[in-house]
Amino acid sequence: KNQPVHVFPCFLSDYQTAQDRKLFVGMLGKQQSEDDVRRLFETFGQIEECTVLRGPDGASKGCAFVKFSSHAEAQAAINSLHGGQTMPGASSSLVVKFADTDKERTLRRMHQMAGQLGIFSPMTIQFGAYGAYSHAVSLSPAGEETVSFKEKENLL
Repeated sequence: KNQPVHVFPCFLSDYQTAQDRKLFVGMLGKQQSEDDVRRLFETFGQIEECTVLRGPDGASKGCAFVKFSSHAEAQAAINSLHGGQTMPGASSSLVVKFADTDKERTLRRMHQMAGQLGIFSPMTIQFGAYGAYSHAVSLSPAGEETVSFKEKENLL
């Protein structure tokens, strides 16, 4: 049974919001405060918001969001800081990237849930001289499991 594929249009204007100036900062040391993060980023421009993510106990999760007043300022911070230094108490170099949009975050969560439920788990298998095949397991609306194999060349 064939199942419909949902395709949604993507418009550039969807991404030209606060998200194109909001950064995710990962691999901070647990002891770094909002003020520490603000000092690290303020050389790149005007910071509108700076929030260190914290758990229920108030302890830092080692990541933050920083929102600049312009896309160019945010891009300059990425270009200069991403992977460039390791913060005290962090296990690896600083991660600085544009924060996910609401749509990207929702899509990522849907993929994670679908994978956990076994609704769709794509996998590529090598069959020796026969080449690569894609194997997908999905559930039909009636709850029946469907397994399909397709040659890799025919997937695109």
